[in-house]
Amino acid sequence: MRDAIPPFQMSFWRWAAAFVILLPFAIAQGRADTAQWRRELPFLAFLGAVGVTAFNCFIYVALHDTTVISAAFINSFMPVATFLLAAVVLHDRPNGRQVLGIGISLAGALTIIAQGQPERLFDLGLNRGDLLVLAGLPFWAAYTVLIKWRPTRLRPMAFLGTTVGFGALFHLPLVAWEIPAAGPMALTPDVVSAILYLAIFPSALAYILWNRAVATLGPARTGMFMHLMPIFSAGAAILLLGERFFAYHALGIVLIVAGITLVTRTPARNQGH
Repeated sequence: MRDAIPPFQMSFWRWAAAFVILLPFAIAQGRADTAQWRRELPFLAFLGAVGVTAFNCFIYVALHDTTVISAAFINSFMPVATFLLAAVVLHDRPNGRQVLGIGISLAGALTIIAQGQPERLFDLGLNRGDLLVLAGLPFWAAYTVLIKWRPTRLRPMAFLGTTVGFGALFHLPLVAWEIPAAGPMALTPDVVSAILYLAIFPSALAYILWNRAVATLGPARTGMFMHLMPIFSAGAAILLLGERFFAYHALGIVLIVAGITLVTRTPARNQGH
């Protein structure tokens, strides 16, 4: 939908719709402890700025100037960025087994992205869009680490609803700048259905699950599962677009699963709990 919806408006309406979906649940849970909600408000606003506004805007703007392959290549380093930030902020330093797992899993992700041809990765020249994807990585890593560094005492929907609300709010200056420059978003059936999909699945549901995973596993171990994205993308292309399953898919899947297994089976005492 990148040619149908300007990037800032796509991100804004995605999160505005997600906020509307989450609002009744957030209000119901937030009433239980309004004093705690007020105490956490500044931190929730900061999380909304980095994990909702900044990260998504960088990605959506980037995809107007780079290819999906290039963006996927750079995003494959997200678990590495999360591990590094967790080591600095949480003193959750990876041991040798984890480092090996990160490397194996990264190799698997890049195998699928490059379609089994490593030279394709060397042919990817950094352009403006690639640099924007790269600039967005620290924001998602920061969001992931911070929700573990300062665990909320709010119930999940109150926490997420407030964070998403601030995230949508912080889009407004960007949207106000974009509409005169690129024009308003056209409300066609395709656009509306795309926004609803983005609001429900990769916004509300995905963030609920991600936040819960970080609280349970810690940011470093949770971040490793980002390497499953190339597997799901390849699977969707095979099932929905009729693409073929090649040997490099199998190799990439084996490497990713092996790497994630090495990291997630590390004893909990090494995870900063």
